[in-house]
Amino acid sequence: GRDWSSDVCSSDLTLMGVLAMMVIPGSFDSLNDEFTVYGAATLVQSDANGQEIFSQTVHNRVVDTGEEFLLDAVFEDGGTDVADDVQIGAICISDDNTAVVEGLTAATFDTNNSFTETNCKEDTDNVTTSSGTAVIGPITFTCGGTNCANDDTINQIGICQSDTTDDTDFNNCATEGILFAAVITSATTLAASETVDITYTFD
Repeated sequence: GRDWSSDVCSSDLTLMGVLAMMVIPGSFDSLNDEFTVYGAATLVQSDANGQEIFSQTVHNRVVDTGEEFLLDAVFEDGGTDVADDVQIGAICISDDNTAVVEGLTAATFDTNNSFTETNCKEDTDNVTTSSGTAVIGPITFTCGGTNCANDDTINQIGICQSDTTDDTDFNNCATEGILFAAVITSATTLAASETVDITYTFD
């Protein structure tokens, strides 16, 4: 288990980011934003008259099986259950290079993107959740009218909800639901028939 008493799921973009291979360089902008998730147990002791005589609040330790449960609940883990359709398991590409803000939604992500092709792909091998991490991909994107047009430039990646039809490519993150995370990448231009493999790791 991990001691989550002070900083649980604390992460900057190096932990919750995109690892892109082949075309996209390994470096990308860091948001430098951290988020904290934590739990606490509160004990209140009262006397026979109901008067409080002692109270204590103690932060918890989430054990390995608890972490695994959270990851399995959030990220698609395979099968054709309806539950998988409402989980996170797709990556969408975008040419928008606007700085990512906390209030970004799937609708805004789509509006700022000019790709008209099926710019979103689901992890056909299903998300891998183990050892406190969830991994989507690698997913291969192809330009030339498939996932983007020839010479389109990828500037941003969105992590989105899975498709309601298992393993089917789709256009626009909001088509299937929510935006989970977004990452600004180095500008990556794909010529005809060039591909890029994208992997997203949540730790």
